[in-house]
Amino acid sequence: MQAKGVIVVPTTERLGGRWLDATRATALQRVANRPIVCHVLDAFAAAGVAEAVLLTPPDVAEEIEACVRAEGASGIEVRPLVHDYRVDPGGAVEALVELVGDAPVIAHRANGLLGQPLAPFLELVQESSRDVVLLVTQGARNTERLAPASQRMLRIVEMDPANAGFGVAGVCVLGPGALRSARAVRWSAHGLELEAMAEELAEHGGGVQVRMVRSWRAFAGDVGDLLDVNRTALDALDDGANPPEIDGNRFEGRVLIDPTATISSSVICGPVIVGAGAHVADSYIGPHTSIGERVRVEGAEIERSIVLAGASIVHVGGRLVASVVGREARIFRDFSVPRAIRLQVGDGDEVALC
Repeated sequence: MQAKGVIVVPTTERLGGRWLDATRATALQRVANRPIVCHVLDAFAAAGVAEAVLLTPPDVAEEIEACVRAEGASGIEVRPLVHDYRVDPGGAVEALVELVGDAPVIAHRANGLLGQPLAPFLELVQESSRDVVLLVTQGARNTERLAPASQRMLRIVEMDPANAGFGVAGVCVLGPGALRSARAVRWSAHGLELEAMAEELAEHGGGVQVRMVRSWRAFAGDVGDLLDVNRTALDALDDGANPPEIDGNRFEGRVLIDPTATISSSVICGPVIVGAGAHVADSYIGPHTSIGERVRVEGAEIERSIVLAGASIVHVGGRLVASVVGREARIFRDFSVPRAIRLQVGDGDEVALC
C-alpha cells in the first residue's frame, strides 16, 4: 500500500517574532528561494509519496493553498483540508482518516525541515509492522520537550543515559491503519500533537519505535531559526555540475544559478542558490546563502544569509553575515557628506553595527 503524506500547518496564534515575507504564516517563509511548505512537498516526493493532505487552520488556509498550487512539487496530488481546532480540537484525526484511509502516513509539520531523507523511516513501518516511528532529536530549538513520563513510556531514556534535552521532531511515520487507532489525539495551536499520538498507540498495545535524527529545524518567528531552516534546505541541493567559470567568476561547492541570473567577476562558495533575474557583480557570496529573484548584489560580501526578492545590496563596505534582507529592501553605502549612519528601521527590526 502506497504511503500518503499529511502536512500539518500550525496556526499563527501565540506565535511572536518577526515576519519577513509579507505573511504571518510560518510555513510560507522562503528558504532556498521557496516557501518551507514546498520543501516539505519535495521531501515527500523524494520518499515516493504521490498524494498528500494539507491540513490547515482557517486563518491561513487560502494563502497556503494558493502558494502550494503555484510553487508546490510536481507529481504530488495535494488535497486541502481546513480544520478549526478552536471549534473542534478532537476532530482533526477523524477528518484525516476519511481522506487517507488505512494507508501508511508521513505526518510532517509545515514550518520545519528534517536534515535527512524520509524514505528510511517509511521503510521501517513497512518492513517491521510498527504502528508509529517517532522521531526525536536532542538540543534543538522549537521542539516539544518530552516529559519524563513520556520518555519512560516510549523507552527513550535507554537511547542515551545522558538524556540531554530530548524533543519531538515535527515528523512521525504511521503504519497502515495506525491513524485510525489514534482518533483521540487532539489538535493545538502547533498542530497535531505527535507525542500524544505515539503515547496513545503505545497505551493500546501498538508497536512504537523511536529513532534519533541528526537535526530538525523549524521556524516560529525567530530569525536565527529561519536561517537554520535555510541551511537545511540548501544542504539538500543536488550535486549538479557548477556553472562554467567565465566572466571572471569562481564557483566552489554546490551552486544553483537560475539561467536568467547574471554573475560577473564574483566568487560563489556553495551551497548557494541564486534566483531568476538576479544580478551579482564584483561580489563574494558565501556558504548557506539564498539570493532571491531580481536581487542586485554589487561590490558586496554575504554569507549565511537570506536575501529576498527585489532587494539590493551595493558597496556596503563590510561582509553581511547571518542576515535576512527583506523584499525590495536597499542596503548601500552613501558617500555624501556629512558622513553618518542613516537608518529606516521598522517595528521589531534589528540592526547590529559591528
